[in-house]
Amino acid sequence: MVKCVLLCLLVGLIGSQAQTPTLLRDTIWGEFPSVVRVKTPRENQFCLGTVINSNHVLTSAFCVLSYDRMRIFPARLVRVIGGDISVTPAAITRQTRTGQHIFVHEDYRPHTYENNLAIIRLAEPFHLPSNAIEEAVIRMRIVPEQHPCDVVTWYRAPGTEINPSQGIPRQQAFNVNIRNRDVCAAERRTEFTLEENSLCTYTTTTIGVVQGDPMFCDGELTSIQSYVFLPPVTGQPQPQNQPNLVSTQVRFYLHWIHMQLNRTQPMPGGWNPVEY
Repeated sequence: MVKCVLLCLLVGLIGSQAQTPTLLRDTIWGEFPSVVRVKTPRENQFCLGTVINSNHVLTSAFCVLSYDRMRIFPARLVRVIGGDISVTPAAITRQTRTGQHIFVHEDYRPHTYENNLAIIRLAEPFHLPSNAIEEAVIRMRIVPEQHPCDVVTWYRAPGTEINPSQGIPRQQAFNVNIRNRDVCAAERRTEFTLEENSLCTYTTTTIGVVQGDPMFCDGELTSIQSYVFLPPVTGQPQPQNQPNLVSTQVRFYLHWIHMQLNRTQPMPGGWNPVEY
């Protein structure tokens, strides 16, 4: 058993050292056409979502809940913006839609981030086919360790006081590699397990991500970001500044997603993830 643990830690150390340096970059047109912005009443925060079909967008449960995570935002106050990769100037291909219904996974647990998914049904479908919006292709295969993937995020670059154009909110992406799940779990202080439906990735620098940011492997939608934790440094009281990103694999939730696409009843009135 001791040998197994030591081997896992050795594999994790080698994997971390072999990690390609994380590079945050602006995306280009057509690179991630299924990624859209989700604007809720939560002030100064844009989440990201992924187009499942012309009527539905997948995001995190966190994104569509109030600050205390006790109430789902009214769908009519949620806007989804697709076909653009920057706030300004607005592209001619931009399509803006309002939510009609929001379906949060019934087993979402805010304290553990389990089942951190939600579907937004649009009041009006996106016009497809489009040169700037596409339905996501969901990855069905297992992603091997050390496999390179891309996390898409919404970022405001530093240095605005030097170059104002750098401060324009826009779509960006950065590279990650898949980590060994057991090694990643061993670095958590609160729990020592990561469910099979989770993926762990490692970055070589601190990058701001939001729950709901999608990860693509080989161009296929693989997972939705769920939470971040900083592993401790051996022999030091403070955690290191290279975070582990834990995301939820979409392929494990295909049945739930398809149920929401055909759902005729809204979420129960007053639903919140603490009481249900």
